[in-house]
Amino acid sequence: MANITICNFKGGVGKSLLAHQLITSFGYRGIEIDPYGSLADRLPERVEKVDITATTLPQVENTIFDFGGFDDRKLDLAIEQSGLILVPFIPTLESVQGTADTLLRIKGFEVPILLVANMVQKPEDVQDAKFVFEDLLQTELEIFQIPLSIAFQTAINENRSILELADQGGIKGFAYRKAKGILEELHSLIQSYTQIT
Repeated sequence: MANITICNFKGGVGKSLLAHQLITSFGYRGIEIDPYGSLADRLPERVEKVDITATTLPQVENTIFDFGGFDDRKLDLAIEQSGLILVPFIPTLESVQGTADTLLRIKGFEVPILLVANMVQKPEDVQDAKFVFEDLLQTELEIFQIPLSIAFQTAINENRSILELADQGGIKGFAYRKAKGILEELHSLIQSYTQIT
């Protein structure tokens, strides 16, 4: 497993949610670069918090860099150690603008970018966003879609993996099976990207 940087300058798009699920479900470690984040508090044995004033990052492997919604030199340092940049966004006009700013900031790195459309209600909104992003960067981009679901938010609220919740059996487990399939599909796609680098 290669390192992954998760970033978007727009807040509330699911950066920490994705980081939490990748860490709890697939054995990654985490580095939280967000002064307002709670990932290190939720997973203290698996996530290290980096102070906002730090000028360096630890050299790591198999780690998710969960970057807060701001620009900082540490973003460059995280990407330089990563095999993939995940950019979650919500397909709304407000989120698309913040995501466009993020894509312009990271486009110069020789690291693949995978967009993750989160809380999707209308797939046509994702296609509209894709058109904007590809026009902006003048390159094709892949967008993985996560439909609107309370399963992911419930999992982070309970501080548990979607995979664990789906495997508990019964009606409760059944409610998480679709989300488990989506998360496993996303992880498989992530692996296809990071094995190229």
